[in-house]
Amino acid sequence: MADNTPISICIITKNECDTLKECLKHLKPYADAGNHEIVIVDTGSTDNTVEMCKEFTDKVFFFEWINDFSAARNYAAEKASHDWILCIDSDEYVTEWDEKSIQSILSNKPYCLGTINIINNCGFGKDAYQEKSILYRLYNKMHYYFKNAIHEQLVTFHSSEKELAQHSNITIFHNSYSGTKEDLFPKTERNIKLLKEELLKNPRDAFTLYNLGQCYYMREDYKTALQYYSEGLEQDINPALPWAKNMVVSYGYCLLNLNRIEQALELEGLYDVFADYADYVFLIGYIYMKNGYFDDAIHQFELATTKSDYAVLGSNSFRAYYNIGVIYECAGMIDRAKEYYKKCGSYELAKSRLKKDNH
Repeated sequence: MADNTPISICIITKNECDTLKECLKHLKPYADAGNHEIVIVDTGSTDNTVEMCKEFTDKVFFFEWINDFSAARNYAAEKASHDWILCIDSDEYVTEWDEKSIQSILSNKPYCLGTINIINNCGFGKDAYQEKSILYRLYNKMHYYFKNAIHEQLVTFHSSEKELAQHSNITIFHNSYSGTKEDLFPKTERNIKLLKEELLKNPRDAFTLYNLGQCYYMREDYKTALQYYSEGLEQDINPALPWAKNMVVSYGYCLLNLNRIEQALELEGLYDVFADYADYVFLIGYIYMKNGYFDDAIHQFELATTKSDYAVLGSNSFRAYYNIGVIYECAGMIDRAKEYYKKCGSYELAKSRLKKDNH
């Protein structure tokens, strides 16, 4: 692929030798095949991260950490040899790479933004789940830069230019939101500090409020999470934005986790807005189930399986079928329950129910 337009794959890191090595092992073959460079910016590692990085690239630079992820990302772009930048985090690894789709973006106007698929591992133990998102990660540094100290966003230098978005068909697995509560605590502590500093600059910024809610939700502090989600939802936001949809759903689960199940029914009022979003329809089904409206719950879970827009893997398939199976099993309709458990495929909770019912 020597005739390809090369890109710079930029990574910022600190004390992540093992996870970054895994990232680079997956990434290097794709980079070499496409004649792309890997640029790594270390922000103060005290382990073997820097020495390990030099096994994969000679583009290793140093940046003094100033509690600002955007500053570090922008510095990495400055050190890149090429104008087109692909950002990857050190705790991510590539599972799918489509060079043709990347080159299609690069041949477009230089202010085109490229998106990638992210699969996040989330939650703990039996409550663990996977969530997908689509993020802007491929951009031209002559037209875009990062802003915000945390949960950084790409913004244009030239406000007169109309943004274009195109999907790159790159899929990346991200494992940073799973593990144990103890594993997550230092990360959420750091993020909360930075987010609160951002909130001081703009107290009504819905995206910052949402991300604060997410941090507290991960810590299972649902009362504080609910407070930030509520403040975020009071702002004027575009309900089509993926994070806005997720904020509504997370708000609902906060209410359920706080046992405010009747109050959660108020989310029915948003049905017209989010009727095509599987996670919202699934949530309404779950709220009905918690309130004892089992027929209505089954109907919503069935509807969720017809939706193509989703974030949590299984909200429009095996998770919805599983809850229908639970309702039928609790009603003593074992054959109907088994029918739906079998629809769940390899979903472990359903498989364990089938084993239980077969005894």
